[in-house]
Amino acid sequence: MRGRGPPTIAILVTLDTKECEGFYLKQRIEAHGGRGLLVDLSMRKYSPKLGKPDVGNDEVAKAAGTTIEEVSKLDRASAQEVMARGAIKILKEYLSKGELDGVVGLGGSTGFSLVVSIMRELPMFLPKYAVTTVIAEAGSLIAGTDIVPVWSISDLAGGERVNAIEAEVLNRVAAAVVGASSAVPYTIEKMPTIFATQFGNTTPHLIVAKDYLNKQGYDLVAFHALGKTGGYTMERLIEAGMAVGVLDVTTHELVDEVAGGVLSASIGEKKRLTAAGTIGIPQVVIPGAVDMINFWAPETVPEKFRERCAYEHSRGLVTLIRATAEELYRVGKVMAERLNKSVGPTVVIFPLRGFSIIDNDPEAKPKNAPPGAYCQKMVFKEGRIVFERTNRPWHDPTSNLYLLKALIEDLDLSKPNVDLIVLDYNVNDPEVALLSAKILNRMIKKTWKKGEIPEVEGLDVGKIVKDPIKIIKEKLG
Repeated sequence: MRGRGPPTIAILVTLDTKECEGFYLKQRIEAHGGRGLLVDLSMRKYSPKLGKPDVGNDEVAKAAGTTIEEVSKLDRASAQEVMARGAIKILKEYLSKGELDGVVGLGGSTGFSLVVSIMRELPMFLPKYAVTTVIAEAGSLIAGTDIVPVWSISDLAGGERVNAIEAEVLNRVAAAVVGASSAVPYTIEKMPTIFATQFGNTTPHLIVAKDYLNKQGYDLVAFHALGKTGGYTMERLIEAGMAVGVLDVTTHELVDEVAGGVLSASIGEKKRLTAAGTIGIPQVVIPGAVDMINFWAPETVPEKFRERCAYEHSRGLVTLIRATAEELYRVGKVMAERLNKSVGPTVVIFPLRGFSIIDNDPEAKPKNAPPGAYCQKMVFKEGRIVFERTNRPWHDPTSNLYLLKALIEDLDLSKPNVDLIVLDYNVNDPEVALLSAKILNRMIKKTWKKGEIPEVEGLDVGKIVKDPIKIIKEKLG
């Protein structure tokens, strides 16, 4: 909030179809102590009956470099794009003047996608609410943003009078956005921020690393590596300059990207594992959880994967498929290609004894994680899929080596800012976690030197592989 006067809340709505809702929301925002800035996104020439918007659709079209008459001639998708472009320009001008504190959008399917496309371009933490009928479908559109979806319950029918349900919903949304835009700034101590990626299967690593980095004066923010809401969001916040370093422990979104899992974090032009390198902030990168391709309920697993080594991660929600040597080789190629473009300090740590909790020898006794898992088989019984345990370990060190092979072939280790460390440990061993944290700390403090291994309690120097090429030749030929 600007700290003076009532918060200004932009109301994004197509008044030709939702006129009463737009004006009612403006009225309720002002009743709750805010100032409503009504922005008409109608994609045809239209004169509202209930009053004049603060920003007419002719102004929005003009901001996009055209006229509302020309917009009216376009197909629906093209018209949406033009109106979004104009609204984004106008709202960013209000922001630059310190005259915008929150945003609310209204819409069915078309209107919702229009207001979300505008809100996506506005800063993170600016309060954003989107009221829509298509609440079940909202997730995929708002993923990777901080937009709050609100179910309208009834249809947003337009006309000159809101119904009782609309009035209840819009009144509460008005109170919420004014409250969020008027919030007193939080008082938590500000510290340099490190971004990290996390899965349940890499959590033991994150806990050890986080404790160390917190003691060094950093605020570690972990992102659950779930694609749009995980790695994609982290990449966008890195681009916004919010982090001093990245502990990218859980790069599994890359295997979903190359193998067709559901949690890819590369969307459009924005590719996973690129932002830190482009900006030049320090990054430690680990192939954490790349052993698993993610799908939702077992019924969602494509037919071509159903005979593979599987694992029921959470009943009825997440099904894992073991990545093959060929898929891991492709992950290594992608990882090397993207990291080669890094202009800042970049270290890849490769754990020979596995990429996750389940990717470990089932007979091993890790210090801070359960033993490794066994493959399961997906079996149809009485019309449903059940998982039956096999005697085959999930841990597949030979397949994992193909990722290392790709890194050795393609990662440009001639660059003074890029290094590769191979360890005979599992990713979750505390020695690996502490090593990753110490290296990142040195990078941020500009004391890192390529090839140096910080002293780590318990780290067996005999398990630091000095000649990984030799291992590849011996194991893979």
